[in-house]
Amino acid sequence: MSKGDKISYRAALETAQALETSLAFVCERTLIAGSLRRQKSEVGDLELVVLPKFEPIEDMFGEVCGQHSLLDAVLADIAPARTKDGDRFKQFVWEGMPVDLFIATRETWGCIATIRTGSADFTHWLVTSRRQGGGCPSHLRFSEGRLMDGALALDTRDEAQLFEALDQPWVEPIERVEGRWKR
Repeated sequence: MSKGDKISYRAALETAQALETSLAFVCERTLIAGSLRRQKSEVGDLELVVLPKFEPIEDMFGEVCGQHSLLDAVLADIAPARTKDGDRFKQFVWEGMPVDLFIATRETWGCIATIRTGSADFTHWLVTSRRQGGGCPSHLRFSEGRLMDGALALDTRDEAQLFEALDQPWVEPIERVEGRWKR
């Protein structure tokens, strides 16, 4: 599949579910996001949000001195060639499909899942201040995967918690297109 090509929803969903299954045992949570979650008829890439499991790293005295992601070892096997390989975002091709993998924490899950489900128009509206015609209360802002109230980073452990913090009604992923969310 070359850049710009699209495949059917059903074929993309099967591929995404297979990838999700490959990652599930090294992740606390996984979510198929993007155009697949919005149930678009044609899909150009796979977007997944994951919350990886970690295991402790011990120094030579047996003291825990850090932790490492179990996800990284699996990705080394199933997607050794990654075009992007950061701590919060990884990009690679899997079974012929471009994949964007977004790494969340428990505290950022709701923000990352909502933003990465999209659509771009919905996300832009959601993160824009109400003073500027968006859906975000003026005292809140989004920064680095977090919803901020001044200097306080709010936990958004699921999407419902994010919508509640924004004082917005829940919008089903399939409705997050073409301005349907605006009431």
